[in-house]
Amino acid sequence: MNNRMFKTAVAVLAATAALGLSACSSADETSSAPTTTAGSGFEDGKKVEGTQDGDAPMTTTVPNLPAPTVEELNARLTKAMAGQLTTEEKASFIEDAERDPDLVDKFVEAAKTNKVEAEITAVEAPVDGKLKAPADVTIDGEPVQGATVEFVASEGGWRVSHVFTCNIVKSAKLDSAACQD
Repeated sequence: MNNRMFKTAVAVLAATAALGLSACSSADETSSAPTTTAGSGFEDGKKVEGTQDGDAPMTTTVPNLPAPTVEELNARLTKAMAGQLTTEEKASFIEDAERDPDLVDKFVEAAKTNKVEAEITAVEAPVDGKLKAPADVTIDGEPVQGATVEFVASEGGWRVSHVFTCNIVKSAKLDSAACQD
């Protein structure tokens, strides 16, 4: 019986493949020579009269900001986690916050939901517009070993990295456009 089911499955598969191949063939199979046509100016890489070359890609210059103090980072982080940032402060608090205007609110909600507390304990030297700040972090009263909060330099100052923010937001099962891969 098992052998019969196997043969039936193979027969069905073969019939399906045959039908698929016949559906792909053309009605007129007299000519098997490939056909080609010359590409237009765009397709063949030739410059077409009256067109313009694009500008070189823009490079973003990382702002050269001095490292903030532990006190400055803690004051801003504490204010944010308490939900006390103004609209203007929210826009400059988290990297990529412009991708989701509610990102800071989601961050605050997630921190409250998971009872996240964070206190910056040191500030490392900035490297390529980023700095790491070791922190005492607890989630629901449990300490997180080796925790750091990463900050990113921007025109408006140091922003909390979206990676740290999104980890907090996702831990509360919240979604944000700024946290999409």
